Amino acid sequence: MNTNIDLRYDIDAFYIFLQDEKKYSPRTVNTYKQVMEKVYKVLTKNFDLTSFEHIELKHMRLLSREFNFGQEAQELKSSTIAQSVYVLSSFFNFLILKNKLKSNPIDLIKAPKVDKTLPRVLTANELNALLDGFKPENILQLRDLCMMEILYSSGLRVSELVALNLQDVHFDVKELRILGKGNKERVVPIGSQAILRLQDYLSQRAMLNPSDNALFISKFGTRISTRAVEQNLDKIAFKVGLNGKISPHKLRHSFATALLANGADLRVVQELLGHSSLAATQIYTHVNIEQLKNTYNKAHPRAKLK
Repeated sequence: MNTNIDLRYDIDAFYIFLQDEKKYSPRTVNTYKQVMEKVYKVLTKNFDLTSFEHIELKHMRLLSREFNFGQEAQELKSSTIAQSVYVLSSFFNFLILKNKLKSNPIDLIKAPKVDKTLPRVLTANELNALLDGFKPENILQLRDLCMMEILYSSGLRVSELVALNLQDVHFDVKELRILGKGNKERVVPIGSQAILRLQDYLSQRAMLNPSDNALFISKFGTRISTRAVEQNLDKIAFKVGLNGKISPHKLRHSFATALLANGADLRVVQELLGHSSLAATQIYTHVNIEQLKNTYNKAHPRAKLK
């Protein structure tokens, strides 16, 4: 008899919750699975725990050691620790929601408060090189340039970009209708430069023999994948001489930072990005502060010791 059946059931139910109710992407769900499968393996190997309702301090201490979010965590890669803590805490909150737990067991241990790393944004020169310096030679490159322009113009997630359909573009009011995380719909503006790029691309889109109404089409005529967008953007970055990966998310970061730097209200930026929490948007204020500090240190004659 499998005494761990309840543990397996709850973890599998959590995956279904992430897919069907939270509407997380397959990639995000897979990230959660990597953490939770390790949790399951550690607990079933070391304890006769039959249900998460019976989880205690000894179980959490072992998980803390296995995931390295104890006292020694400060010396380890913070992003990995933060991800593991967040996933495990989210799972326990799911069990609270299902009335299987009364409190979050993560509170039994001293999980570290990991500082968020500031998002990498593109400089004005890098943006100019990408959006103005790259000259497309065929329909596929024209499509890629159009996608980059929209990512920076409207701050979309790459998953939102590839999900766009023809009817989601409203040229008359310069708007895009987006279906974002959690199946939440929002409307975002699209800039004049992006409109021009989009019109150029749509005038030639039929050359790709599209099989459906997806806005951005692969060379096979089907909806382009997020992975293809990322790979194509890397190729363009290489062509224009930019070092390092230029990801779609960096264009989203650059969009938010540019708006705040030019006086946009934080809550407006939150709405445009599709963030459910203002805290997720506030990190961009820190980016601007860092930029101000760098400018000050370079410009002020007494900013540094001689």
